[in-house]
Amino acid sequence: MAAGKRILVMTGGHRVAIDDFLGAIATICTDRGWVWAHATQPSAQSWLDPAYAGSWDAILMHDIPGLALARGTEPLPIAPAAGVAEALVGLLDAGQGIVVLHHAISAWPAWEGWAEAIGGRFNYCPARLRGQELPSSGYRHATFTVQAADPAHPICDGVTDFMIDDELYFAPVLNDRITPILTHDADMSGALFQDTFDEVSNGSSTGITCADRGADSGIHGGHNLMGWTTTAGISPVAALLMGDGPSTFANPMFRTLLGNALDWASSEGARNAAAARPFA
Repeated sequence: MAAGKRILVMTGGHRVAIDDFLGAIATICTDRGWVWAHATQPSAQSWLDPAYAGSWDAILMHDIPGLALARGTEPLPIAPAAGVAEALVGLLDAGQGIVVLHHAISAWPAWEGWAEAIGGRFNYCPARLRGQELPSSGYRHATFTVQAADPAHPICDGVTDFMIDDELYFAPVLNDRITPILTHDADMSGALFQDTFDEVSNGSSTGITCADRGADSGIHGGHNLMGWTTTAGISPVAALLMGDGPSTFANPMFRTLLGNALDWASSEGARNAAAARPFA
């Protein structure tokens, strides 16, 4: 296990039990001999620039830039300001390891390229992706079992099946860009999932669900994935979909997975593999 790694943790744009979350990060990094820093959006975005390539071994994103969220108001996608997307693409082209956690897959909904980079997107409002007009995504809370889809992957090292109480997403995944590493056994029937646009816009749910949406385990949602890897530019990217609250942050298996994901994303092996097989 490599020591001395530098981890940047990014939050902002969505509420989080920050003391519990950062407490988990502190424990993970201390146990592994790493150092870490915390940056909050929107100022955190300034780190995502090729000028800072090499400053961090891995960047953990638990934030939602590019989206204005306020309960009782319609979610508002915000396009990246001039130079922001170009800077982030430049960083990915420099081989920056990234871990995307839970609601961070909602980032930059007005920029389709970001969904392609990380392998999916949670839509807080109706949105266009790959030439299709998609409805807002759905969510529900449940207790379920997380399973290693690829037990041999370094992210799954030391991980056995475990139960967790967390938030599930009925949201697009770009299957042709990802390699699954974690699955779950929860019921993904659309009728169980609340429509997020309805919930946020009205301040509470009016009963709209995802019951009428095709669950194709792809761009229309309904998948049983809990984690995957992909390549963006020549950068290794891992996505973990759990991470909603204190009980998850305290879960030993979650901490193992998150530590492993950061270790993998910052590893020479992952960077070399990403450089050898980059996606367009």
